[in-house]
Amino acid sequence: MNSKINLGIFRKHGGKTKKRMLLWLGSLVLGTIPLLLITFSAKAAEQIYLNYGILRIGVSLTALENYAETGKVDEELKFYLLFINAENQQKLRNILNFQLKINPIQLAQGLSSQMGENLLNYLGAMIQVDGKNGAVAIREALITTAESQDFTPINLLQNFSGQIQFDIIKILTTKREFFSLIQDTEKLLLEVKQLTLTAATTEPKVNFSRLPDLRQVGNFYFYQETLKLNDKNRKRQFLVNLYLPSNLSKTQTIPVVILSPGLAAKLTQWQHLAKHLASHGFAVAKVQHPGSDFNHFQAFLDGEEKNIFQLQEFINRPLDISYLLDELELRNKSQFQGKLNLKNVGMAGQSFGAYTALALAGAKINFEQLKQDCLPQIKSLNPSLFLQCRALELPQKIYNLRDERIKSVLVMDPVNRSIFGRSGLTHINIPIFWVAGSEDQLTPVVIEQVYPFTWLPVKEKYFMLTKGAKHLDFNVTAIQDVKSVDDDSLNQLVTASSPVIKSYINAFGLAFFQIYVRNDSNYLNYLRSSYALAISEEPYNLGFLSTLTAAELAQVFARYDE
Repeated sequence: MNSKINLGIFRKHGGKTKKRMLLWLGSLVLGTIPLLLITFSAKAAEQIYLNYGILRIGVSLTALENYAETGKVDEELKFYLLFINAENQQKLRNILNFQLKINPIQLAQGLSSQMGENLLNYLGAMIQVDGKNGAVAIREALITTAESQDFTPINLLQNFSGQIQFDIIKILTTKREFFSLIQDTEKLLLEVKQLTLTAATTEPKVNFSRLPDLRQVGNFYFYQETLKLNDKNRKRQFLVNLYLPSNLSKTQTIPVVILSPGLAAKLTQWQHLAKHLASHGFAVAKVQHPGSDFNHFQAFLDGEEKNIFQLQEFINRPLDISYLLDELELRNKSQFQGKLNLKNVGMAGQSFGAYTALALAGAKINFEQLKQDCLPQIKSLNPSLFLQCRALELPQKIYNLRDERIKSVLVMDPVNRSIFGRSGLTHINIPIFWVAGSEDQLTPVVIEQVYPFTWLPVKEKYFMLTKGAKHLDFNVTAIQDVKSVDDDSLNQLVTASSPVIKSYINAFGLAFFQIYVRNDSNYLNYLRSSYALAISEEPYNLGFLSTLTAAELAQVFARYDE
């Protein structure tokens, strides 16, 4: 199945939506914005060529430079600016004069990785040099400009070699796909909103003001300790932050939840969910995955690693969880007085960590789907494919990563559609809670979330969609002040999610694990659309589908599935 989505009913969008989603696109492409919005020139040539089928027109670099510096419109540039209103003309000048401080070593590292090469090939299909894919020339120009310590689009233009030709047909196709994705997302929000409202009217009436507020901290004291694990068979050492409730009665057992963070994550991330569950009596183990954590990412940027993450992480991440469970079983009697319930474990993960959770739940890597979506090159507006397509470098065989001790999973913004495909996800047969955001830049909700959710054959499945929630809250304005990516700069570039969004995840995650890990049916009232409406706050409107309404959503989308 092609990863491109084409839903005929998804066609209405307003000005505010366009503006918001354009900002969304800006945060997605980061430093590549100039590559997509302006044209390039060759160092030895004075013309920039725009190809539209057999039509070929040129613009001089001198005219573009003069316009950027002085605002003066040369005669030859006047024709092109007729198609741009005054406001957008000023935006164009701002883009042409936009200045960045980019570490050339880190940039070269990023572009030389497999994911970087795939991105360059994607851009190079639209921006050709000497009649060929422009990936190599784009890379050289970017690095040369970064080395000059004066990174502006105009300087970038001056560092190109070869004849630059923009394939306008491909660019317009990409633009149409992007706006189609905007429309599809808006339609999805409306569909989920309506289904949530309809479901709430048919559910038993519950006065949630009289029930415990699951967004609030629980009554259990807890403490944290760090485990240093060493899997000698895989020659792999990793850390686990373990949160344990302390004021339990002697007869109480402790339900266990494992948490796997995303790519380039620190062990300190997802503290809010770990601590929230621990305060309600859960033992929570937050795992560091050494081949794809922040330390590995930093080593990659410093030139000590070849790729952003190790290829074997597709396998090692799930195996880390299984090894952790083995180790907890060995330590349970002596260290934890036999209180840990390791026969019915919950699993939570975000992004690459959600891939990990799905693999442990039984999803199988689908190499045929990956070939269809990744070869000969990535063509979809789905940035997570740059991660997923690396799995084609693995030996292509059946990988059984299922761990039977994992009895339920909560996945947030999962990387999944191509690496598992429909057939790979059909192997999951345990309860699943799926969390998505409408402004997810990296795993777009329509492409990467809603369709895979509808494919799941599981009877007990839930879908939570938060309007305005992102994969990462990226601070676009901070990019001009960051010279090099490191621990401190990431705190400037990536800001914490809204407390409201965190409270949604805390509340629904707690209810889900209370039911399926602790086996407490008293929390079933919370896994309802009416509860989502009860706690929903502007502007992060909350949609929620239980098993029955999820089936209705599947019927809606089945009519438009390719």
